[in-house]
Amino acid sequence: MKLQFGSFLITLALLSAPPAWSQAGSADSPQSGSSDSSQQQSSNGPQQVFTHPEERPPLAMLEEVTSHSFINVGMGLTAAWDSNAAAFAYQPYSQTVLILNPSLQVQQTRPMLKWYLGAYGGFNAVNTAAYYSTANPNVSAGVIYQINRHWQINANDNYLYSADPFQQYLVLSSAPTYNQPNPTIYVPLATTQTNNGTVDLTYQINARDSLTFTGTESFRRSLHTTYSAYNLYSYGGVAAYQHVFSARFSAGGAYSYTSLDFGHGQTRSGIQLMQGFASYQLGAHMGVTGWFGPEYTATKNLIPIFCDPYGCFIEIRHNKVWDTAYGGNFGWSGQRSALTVGFSKSVSDGGAFSTVGVVKLYQVTGNFTWQLNPRWNLLLGTLYGNNTGYSTAAMFRHLNSLTGNLGFTRQITPTMSAGLQYIRIYETQKNFYIYGASAPKWTDNRIQFTLQYNWGHSLGR
Repeated sequence: MKLQFGSFLITLALLSAPPAWSQAGSADSPQSGSSDSSQQQSSNGPQQVFTHPEERPPLAMLEEVTSHSFINVGMGLTAAWDSNAAAFAYQPYSQTVLILNPSLQVQQTRPMLKWYLGAYGGFNAVNTAAYYSTANPNVSAGVIYQINRHWQINANDNYLYSADPFQQYLVLSSAPTYNQPNPTIYVPLATTQTNNGTVDLTYQINARDSLTFTGTESFRRSLHTTYSAYNLYSYGGVAAYQHVFSARFSAGGAYSYTSLDFGHGQTRSGIQLMQGFASYQLGAHMGVTGWFGPEYTATKNLIPIFCDPYGCFIEIRHNKVWDTAYGGNFGWSGQRSALTVGFSKSVSDGGAFSTVGVVKLYQVTGNFTWQLNPRWNLLLGTLYGNNTGYSTAAMFRHLNSLTGNLGFTRQITPTMSAGLQYIRIYETQKNFYIYGASAPKWTDNRIQFTLQYNWGHSLGR
């Protein structure tokens, strides 16, 4: 009887030990490279099977209305210092920035449908020669719907509004002089709006072939500033075909069209691109992708030739150019570290530097992450961009940028993390239409500390 009872205790201990070990080790176990390797997969074709992001007991709010739903609440606080916040200005100045970022996201996952809705508040308090603040509310939404076994639709949209919630002007005052007894300058504070939307419709022909049709729209508007002349409105479409030859190799072709409108007709461009692309998995932890194809750009520009107090004489210029677009990415991921390197050449809208207009862009990126231990991570990154104006010779502009960053993050608790980051920015630009003009430079060193809190839980099953 004693032997039977002893064997029963041993069996009970063996059955209960693995779950206890799993729960204790999950919090401090190192993250694997699965998330990095999944990013190397092609974006064409249907997405992965939907799974619920939360395994803990649900809150069971409103029962069926909130079933299969998940909520995430976050709060971020960043303190940053810039050595030179005046981009390309002859009188540099430093600044201190305090950034508050609350967030709320709700998503619902069902067998054939997944949707999410997020609201992100942002408040920046900047202390320079004149104190000012900006509010940056951001709203995003998206949906993935599996229409049937072959068809899937994926749509998302993101809207950002930025403005000063307390004042409309920046007041700059200095010591009075004989010729200027009241040296006060009122600078209107800019209000910016950006929106980006994408819709993907994918048709899975069979296990190896797929078609993807994509539509895009975006706008970038600036109010109360000289940059308003370069407000951007764009739309476009892409049709892509992909064939999976094996578990390691896939390839296909695509055609895309993009329309860009700067300043309500001042500069208009149509960009057409035909490209072939391929992806190859070199090993379990290493993969490469590449693309190449001809690119055709047609532009129409309104060029002011002569201006007087009554107006400007405008000349309309058209330009059509054939070029090549290409690029590639290399990715490697290990158990505790990951590396990605990419390069590309294409015609784009100039990104955040909308005053450059349509540009020929050469870009090189590199990122490295290393998990030092279960709580500490090291982040390294670099970005090089070479932007050359592409509209007309009269508006030819050039911008070079090199950015590097070094950062550390620490997971304090399962819901709270902290990060320390150093960023260095070096940029040069030149306007060739001014003979003998020097190239102004901008160098900035930023140090920032971030504290982030995230809490997530299921609302119902």
